Amino acid sequence: MAYPPAPQYPQQPLPQGPKTRPGSVTAVVWVQYLTAALLVITGIAMFSVMSSVKDVVSDEVLNDPSLSDAGITADDISTIMTVTFAAVAGVYLLFAVFYVILGILNSKGNRAGRILSWILSGIALLCCGLFGLIGKIGETTYNVNGTEYQDEMTTAVENATPVWVNTLDWVTILMFIVGSLLVVILLAIPASNEFFRKEDLGAGPYQQPPYGQQPGQPPYGQQPPGPPTA
Repeated sequence: MAYPPAPQYPQQPLPQGPKTRPGSVTAVVWVQYLTAALLVITGIAMFSVMSSVKDVVSDEVLNDPSLSDAGITADDISTIMTVTFAAVAGVYLLFAVFYVILGILNSKGNRAGRILSWILSGIALLCCGLFGLIGKIGETTYNVNGTEYQDEMTTAVENATPVWVNTLDWVTILMFIVGSLLVVILLAIPASNEFFRKEDLGAGPYQQPPYGQQPGQPPYGQQPPGPPTA
């Protein structure tokens, strides 16, 4: 009597090679790296001119007739300039570190990096981009000893800050806006979704038989079952 055909077991799928990074994700990584480089340059520039700006603003404000009786001292002006420049430069440098880390994670298809990139881009767009643009277009109010000064202090700071530093700051704010929008959009398109999707390397319900063992054969060392009796 003929033996029944041996059952066929599905083969375990071979591991897939590394995913190819789509152009959309590559563009995101470059946007994040370029933004980080621009932030570092702008932050260093602000730190480098902070001392000279303080001196010029102090001379201009203290010699302003409209502010001569306001009680503003050189120490007040120094504190205002330090807080203003150091705070902005510090935030820029901190964002630069985040952008570099997220760029590395996104280049490797890390899903956490993608989610954090969306969060950071939203914060950058709203806080540093739009609010920074409003601050550039409008006038800044400075509070000294409980008294608010606007026109005189704003004019003094603008006159004392080098043009190239103001230009860098403008470019950085625009980069926050445009770059954040690009990151959000490019990470959401289908090609990016596929790249960040977790690979399924699981086997089927049966494992591939050991090397040298044909499907349907018993494990090594066991006798095959005898023919069925009539």
